Amino acid sequence: FVDQDVDLDNGDCNQDGLRVNGSLELNDDFFVLGAVSDVSGNRGCGSEAITAGIGYQTLFGADSSIYGALSFERISPDIGSSDSGLVAAVGLRGFVLDKLEAKAEISHHTAFDGNTVLGGGVAYWFAPRFAVTGDVGLGSEASEVAVGLRLNF
Repeated sequence: FVDQDVDLDNGDCNQDGLRVNGSLELNDDFFVLGAVSDVSGNRGCGSEAITAGIGYQTLFGADSSIYGALSFERISPDIGSSDSGLVAAVGLRGFVLDKLEAKAEISHHTAFDGNTVLGGGVAYWFAPRFAVTGDVGLGSEASEVAVGLRLNF
């Protein structure tokens, strides 16, 4: 579940809804990623977004990794025209406690007016394959808070 605040030319838009994202390791270094979201909000604002990309990761210490990703993003607002662009991201992710994973990321989205986001999040692994997650992203044009579940298989 994601809750977003988006700065628009005609005012602010507060929208929320569901997002499904995932990644798949191709080998020890490269991975593919993707996401689909559908959010709706006040004053008729809302959007659907699809993202797909490729990334590279390398170990950074015993229990963490540093990564970079380049993705293509298409955003289709409920009102107005759609736009597409690239997303470049770099981040650090790793365990800070036995069952608690944390991440920090900076990304830049080129769709519409562009949006640079400083993000962070945590995942608590309550079972070997399942975690509850919390994320926050503070952006120049849009900010968001998200909670969810993660499954590793």
